Parts: sequence; structure tokens; C-alpha cells
Amino acid sequence: MKNRILVIILFLFFGNIYPQQADSIAERREIKYDKTNGLAPLDFDEEKISEYREQEDFDYLDEVENENWWTRFKKWINAKYNQFINWLFGDYEPNSVLAIFITILPWLLLLILIGLIIWLFSRLNPGGNILQKPKQSEVFLTEEEELVKSQNLPALIKEAIHNGQFRLAVRYYYLNELRKLDEMKLIDYEYQKTNKDYSEEIKDEKIRSHFSEITKLYEFIWYGSFQVSETDFRLVEKGFLRMEEVLKSVSYE
Repeated sequence: MKNRILVIILFLFFGNIYPQQADSIAERREIKYDKTNGLAPLDFDEEKISEYREQEDFDYLDEVENENWWTRFKKWINAKYNQFINWLFGDYEPNSVLAIFITILPWLLLLILIGLIIWLFSRLNPGGNILQKPKQSEVFLTEEEELVKSQNLPALIKEAIHNGQFRLAVRYYYLNELRKLDEMKLIDYEYQKTNKDYSEEIKDEKIRSHFSEITKLYEFIWYGSFQVSETDFRLVEKGFLRMEEVLKSVSYE
């Protein structure tokens, strides 16, 4: 028994001293070097290379866009749009039709915005308003100036009397007298002037006296804002008729 144990120990000891042979199936690697003898330079076709350069498939250079406010704005818009799409659909993957719609949606919104701007410009027509000739009576003249400068006041007086608008008829009578004084160069009619200014412009004492009389009647009736009967109007009308007689006498001299 002791001899067997001794043989086993000796076998194990001397067996580890001698190396085992390499496995026959182990991969054998060999270092190879490029040949340096008998080499010839390649002849490149420059024309062919130029053709390749012009093709987009062979353009591997990425253009770097300079950072400015416009690029930052586009990135911000793109980020907000992506956030909106993610909020709207979440993790849902749209089908092909919906994906196409999402892709063209920004362009649709841009077209709608452009169409809205064009529609607003066509409605407002700022160019036409700038280029067209301004209408004096509609833009710059007040109601009183319009009546004095361009309306048929005698016809308006008759119409107001016919309709029983005696207070309005008094107003037309007074404006008609201002027009006559302006035409006769006795006053220089301007809307911002007061009736007292017109009275001071009249040099003829007789005309000024009659003008002061009708001015008191006009201011009392028009600015008093009370109803005028036909009887009251006929009494006031006599003062305007006297004023017209005085102006006629002056024009005949």
C-alpha cells in the first residue's frame, strides 16, 4: 500500500516538470510583410475623379451652419414642434399616412399663415389708401365745413322748413350767411374761428350790426337745444332776410 502511494506521488511530481506538447489543432499565426520590391504607382484618372466629386453620393463633407439668431430660432421652433408632437401622440408610433401628415403639417400651417396675411392686406389695401387721392370732404372737412363749402344751403333750408325742422333751418340760414360773407371777402371763413372772430373781421358797421343780431338768434336757438315752433322760426327768419338785404345792397354798390 505504501509503495503504491509513493509511485503516485512520484508520477505526479515528474509529470508536471516536462511540458506537454502543443495541441495539434491550435491556430498558427504568421506575420506577413508588404512587399517593397516590384511595386508600380497607380495611375488615377483625373477626369473620372472630377466626375465623382460632382456627384452628391460621393460628397462626404458635412456643411457646418454658422450659429446665429436665425439658426437658434429654427432649432427652438423645431424643438417646440417635437414637444407638441410628443405631447399629442406620446409613445404612439403613427402609421405611414399619419406620419406623412405630421411631416407636412408645419408647411400647411405656414401656407395658412401666408394666406391669412395676403387676405388681410387685400382687405385693408394699405397701398391703395396711400396712393389714392384723399377726398377733401370726407377726410379733412367737418360737418359744418362740408355744409359751408359744398352743400346747397338754400335747398337744405327749404327742406328743413318743409319737414318742420325749424331749429335746423336756423342753422342752415346762419351757415349760408357765413358763406356769403366769405364769398364777398368780408370774412375769411375757417372752422376753428368763433363767431366773435368773424364779427371783428367785418369792417362795415352796418353789416357787422346785422351779423351780431343774427349771431345772437342763432346761438340762442341752436345751442339752447329747445324746440322751435313755426311762429318762432318766422320771427327769427326776418332777421336773416334783413341781413341778406344789407349784403345785396353792398354788392350793388
